[in-house]
Amino acid sequence: MSLTKFVGLLAGSTLTLTGVSYAAVEGNNDTATQISELKAEIAALKGNQGEQWLTEQRADQIRGVVQDVLADSNTRSSFQQAGGATAGYNNGFFISSADGNYSLKINALEQVRFVWNNTYQDTKDQNSWGFENRRTQAFFSGNVVDPSWKYLVGIAYDAQNDPYSADAGNFGLYYAMVTKTFGDGFSVSVGQMNVPFTVESNLFNAGSTQMGDYSIFEYMFGAGQQVGAMAKLEKDAFRVSGGWYNMVQTDASGTVGQSWNNDNNQSIAVAGRAEYKVAGTWDQFSKESSFKGEEFGLLIGGGLIWQNGRNQNDASFQSNPLGLTADAQAKFGGFNLIGQFLWQDGYPGEDSSSSVWGFNVQGGAFVTEDLEVFGAWAYADTSVTTNYLQTGANWYFAKNSIKATVMGIIPLNSDAANSGNLRGFEGGVGLSDSQNNFSLVCQLQVMF
Repeated sequence: MSLTKFVGLLAGSTLTLTGVSYAAVEGNNDTATQISELKAEIAALKGNQGEQWLTEQRADQIRGVVQDVLADSNTRSSFQQAGGATAGYNNGFFISSADGNYSLKINALEQVRFVWNNTYQDTKDQNSWGFENRRTQAFFSGNVVDPSWKYLVGIAYDAQNDPYSADAGNFGLYYAMVTKTFGDGFSVSVGQMNVPFTVESNLFNAGSTQMGDYSIFEYMFGAGQQVGAMAKLEKDAFRVSGGWYNMVQTDASGTVGQSWNNDNNQSIAVAGRAEYKVAGTWDQFSKESSFKGEEFGLLIGGGLIWQNGRNQNDASFQSNPLGLTADAQAKFGGFNLIGQFLWQDGYPGEDSSSSVWGFNVQGGAFVTEDLEVFGAWAYADTSVTTNYLQTGANWYFAKNSIKATVMGIIPLNSDAANSGNLRGFEGGVGLSDSQNNFSLVCQLQVMF
């Protein structure tokens, strides 16, 4: 019985008792006894109701605490939009000071693959195969003091050399740079970085390539990474970058000139690249594939490298290469095309008085939302012609974050890999250093 109903009943009982004309003494005694009992019950009900009120007050307080926690959780889960969180995931795991002046982001790339290679040679087994940890790379980036001071450090383990990592079998430095942004799209970087020259020099790492690895064109002509200083200007429609480095193209060793007194540093080594964006966004061209639903994009670019050696340089570093590239990339929302052309004199391993040229035509198309087929044709006119086809397919589980690649590599001339044009990087593509017939690469990639 509630307190209100009970009080009402008591009031009614009292009125009834009042309306009785002087009952007998025994009746008065009974009434007094009932009133005493009712008072005792009212006191007991007040006590119980008071505890109930206290319990409800505690429940309200607990609900308030829960609501505050949920509100804070919602704030943290929406950090990308609100910008108020200090930790989370945004194209990489990050932590940041509340004012955003200090931050750290962690990214990684893992590629594991199986390679089967077949050759023409009779002097050894014509077939070889095996698994390898193709790439394990970790990157640490962010800003210090204020958002205009940025840093990037990378550590890489690669089972095979490639144009951007030439220390196979060991952990090595892969990016070590500081960038100062001055506003209006202008920045200056110093340290170890990609040399701006070809299309793939714009990619952060091999995980952003279409074929799960750099193209054979890049293995032949890419300038890779070097230590130096670079200035960059990026606007809505164009961007230009240029720098001075210890060297800009090497022989089969893929050497990175890390110190000022390195014997193979060049007296002059400069590189630059200019691009004009006809349509699309710059973010579209940070990867090679074009996923379904993306807008149309078209980018036209070109690059230059030139270096002048010193007398104390090793013989393979005494050439003075001058290289020029021209390229175009088109993205159609599910279909992409890349065309590249290069002319260069002073190519490593060639007569210094002669020049070489080459081209790459590459493209891919999505046949479903997650399945992409691709192909590339790389050709180089050197003392021994290099002529290769690459073709295969990607299955995207989560775009470039998780994808599986199957690729076949077909030389169109029997001695293509013997030409030396891959500069000692043949194993990185999945080729042997002998006369190749065919190679099959199956790779799983995880990147965040």
